[in-house]
Amino acid sequence: MGRVKERAEGSFASRRNARHVAKLAGKSGEPLSPDDWEAYFRVGAQPSSRIVKRIFRVLPSDPRCGFCGAPFTGMGGALVRPFGFRPSRKNPNLCATCIESSPPGGATWESGILFADLRGFTTLSETLSPVQSSAMLRRFYGQATRVLFPEALIDKLIGDEVMALYIPVFMRPGTVAVSDDDRRFAANMMVRHARELLREVGYGTPSGPEVQLGIGLDFGEVFLGNVGGEHAHDFTAVGDVVNTAARLQSQAAGGEIVLSARLGAHVDGSLGEVEHLTIKGKAEPVRAYRLTWA
Repeated sequence: MGRVKERAEGSFASRRNARHVAKLAGKSGEPLSPDDWEAYFRVGAQPSSRIVKRIFRVLPSDPRCGFCGAPFTGMGGALVRPFGFRPSRKNPNLCATCIESSPPGGATWESGILFADLRGFTTLSETLSPVQSSAMLRRFYGQATRVLFPEALIDKLIGDEVMALYIPVFMRPGTVAVSDDDRRFAANMMVRHARELLREVGYGTPSGPEVQLGIGLDFGEVFLGNVGGEHAHDFTAVGDVVNTAARLQSQAAGGEIVLSARLGAHVDGSLGEVEHLTIKGKAEPVRAYRLTWA
């Protein structure tokens, strides 16, 4: 019953957002273009009228959505929850209306991508029961959420792999055009999170890592939005940056972080020597840096 109610509320929020963006774009019954959908980030996801902004501001209580300001708890949370303003499953510091219920479609935005993969999990699973394998994955997912929230959106949990998005417009509410300072903020956060995640699974501890973990990072333009068909879509990112981050992750040994040189250009401090990696699907070697948990 709860899932049915959640789907109904999400559908209501999605239709409301789509109507609002269509109105801003001056379209009625026409498909929204990427330029129109971009209005969702710039205006549509934020309460547009002064009355709604004022209501959200005075409604108790914290915590709130870091993007639109909707309250999650107390009387205020109870009032707005039926309209889809509940914590997103991808980041509890943002609301489902701003993420899952955003209009279908998407636009090109600069974002960071993180892939973290358990090395040798398939082989290890042969020695474990299904219950033990499931417990190991749950523990890894819990470690990932503790490290990556609230700055990142956990896009997908894919078996023994985690994919996370670092979107400046969500990391720094009010961002319209991504600046060099936004890129630097996101890049340093990504490297910090990657190292923290390696420490979280045990690298650098006296007992050593409980699992072998490799991480790949990249940053650049992606197609971001609710991608898919009418009945099966998901808020995600697609494009070369996503593919490159996944391929860089495959180049990382246990305890290593492999990040692209285009991400490294925004990271403070020295990253060591540039490597030229031959990656499947790439005509030219990819310039990258290789870091460890330390």
